[in-house]
Amino acid sequence: MVMIKVREMEKEDIPEVFRINKENFTTDAWTMEGFEREFKLPYSVRFVAEVEGKLVGYCILWLIEDCAHVMTFAIDRAYWGRGIGKEFLREVLNRLKGKVKKVQLDVRKSNIRAIRLYQALNFYIIGERRHYYSDGENAIQMEYSFDGP
Repeated sequence: MVMIKVREMEKEDIPEVFRINKENFTTDAWTMEGFEREFKLPYSVRFVAEVEGKLVGYCILWLIEDCAHVMTFAIDRAYWGRGIGKEFLREVLNRLKGKVKKVQLDVRKSNIRAIRLYQALNFYIIGERRHYYSDGENAIQMEYSFDGP
């Protein structure tokens, strides 16, 4: 198991976060301005994961009332398959515990790898959004409840 460090994202992290985002999302990737804007939103919380001092992942969530919404999350492709995404999200959930009752996200229906990751962390499917992405693909809506499903 790789040791990861989770910390709050800083503005200086944006170029590396942008690179990881662009590498993972061919359509619907965020712009640099999109990441910069997150630092101005009072409901935005941002985390990064590091391995041996290298930024290898990020997660941005919006805290709205009793729910956290995962807006974007990705792991550097060079670090896939090492359990980093699972460990990172587990730590993000730990940090959200007591602040919200549930965490929701949308994931491409074709992104089986991500869906399996979320299910391994006890997220469950709550619905589907038709034509959610710019290329027309549907999104699977998933939820994690701190009280259990």
